[in-house]
Amino acid sequence: MRKRITAFILQLIMAASFLCSLAGCAGQKDAEIEIIIKVPHSYTINCLADENIKNVRTLLELASADFTAQYDKKVKIKVIEFDGGAETKAITNSFGKSDAADILYDGFFNMSSFIHTGKVVPLDDVLTPEMKEDIAPAYLEQGRFNNKLYMLPYMSSENILIYNREMLEKYGLGEYIDEGEVISNWSMEDWTKILNTLAEGFAEEGQGRVPMMMYAKDNQGDTHIMTMLRAFGGDLFDDDNNFDLVDDPNVITALKWLQDGVDAGWYLPVPYYKTMSDNSSKFKMDELAFYNFNLGSSTYSRVIEDYNAETNTFKKYGFVNYPGNHCTIFNDGFEIFDNGDSEKIEIAKDFIRYFYETDRWLECSAGGIPVSKKVMEKYKDDILLLEAFSQNSVNSIDYTHNLPNWQGSDSSVRSVFYKEMALLMIKDADGNFAVTPEECASNLQEKLNTAISEGRQNSTLHE
Repeated sequence: MRKRITAFILQLIMAASFLCSLAGCAGQKDAEIEIIIKVPHSYTINCLADENIKNVRTLLELASADFTAQYDKKVKIKVIEFDGGAETKAITNSFGKSDAADILYDGFFNMSSFIHTGKVVPLDDVLTPEMKEDIAPAYLEQGRFNNKLYMLPYMSSENILIYNREMLEKYGLGEYIDEGEVISNWSMEDWTKILNTLAEGFAEEGQGRVPMMMYAKDNQGDTHIMTMLRAFGGDLFDDDNNFDLVDDPNVITALKWLQDGVDAGWYLPVPYYKTMSDNSSKFKMDELAFYNFNLGSSTYSRVIEDYNAETNTFKKYGFVNYPGNHCTIFNDGFEIFDNGDSEKIEIAKDFIRYFYETDRWLECSAGGIPVSKKVMEKYKDDILLLEAFSQNSVNSIDYTHNLPNWQGSDSSVRSVFYKEMALLMIKDADGNFAVTPEECASNLQEKLNTAISEGRQNSTLHE
């Protein structure tokens, strides 16, 4: 009897073990942990270190595969793309859901607002002494808020305008073109002359060409349009970092200048319904004279092909600062979110540390402006226009002032700005604009400051 009872108990134990294995009771050591990395769709990268890497998604997928192969835990890393301009839906609205991002790769101007959700984890403990030595302090400082590092820079972009010099030469504007690796500065009087001359010439051709980019269908590229509001010397902010537009005649002048461009034929038809991508396509088809440019843009490969190293000249392209002689510096990099799982946070930190400590992945920043000193030194002679951008950085402006609610909610600065700029461009059936420049300034000031105030009230920082 005792033997039968013992055998029966053993059978129960074996059966229980079998059922437990089917139910996933093998323990956390054997469970696969999923880490989600999110990145904007079609985020291009000019990777000099590996010509097969054309975008950030590919870079992160390759790095993830190498990381998980050598990591001491069973980890699966999933890279998910989201549409540009859909950061609120992809990031903020996914908190607490199965597809919440553990890691985000994006531009700082998008990422900065997420810091105030309380979900972004400080990354000071990710920095090794070697990383601190290698990354210039100025880049790290742009990722700090309240003396904590929330955004880790990987590469940098300096935004200026690229133009089709053949178009300027055709219409007698060659005097404004600088030769070689030079970023020009033009007066506002010259800008008006150049755009009007091109618009008139294009109209006579009747081929649908226009001089200047303009877009206000979504928030993609809105910072470039906001930069133009400084064209006549306006600063946009007061001493307390609130928007100050109504009482600044220079801002009103800039708004009127942009609005006048509609009737002058500077932009594509219905510019308020055009996206940044629409304008990019037109520039690449030689139907637009001026478009945004940086070393990380998809146009950069064309610039390299256009360059004659022997004569230090470009045949087709030239470069100029935004009207008002401004440029903007955008850092790209990483952010980690706390989704309530401390183990995932540590794995995410280990991945980022591995990424920066592995030369193969760190060197993929060459092609843009690397934040790594050793990568910069290794590739400095291979990055066309790098010296010009470096010298031009003195013309950069602080476009966000590290303000909360810039991005990440339906009422954020970026969710408000483009809609008001669209109204500036819209005409009714009688040919009248929906708003005057003064009304646009008033609406912008009220709504943008409401966004900032809301952000300040709701700001929560992760400790």
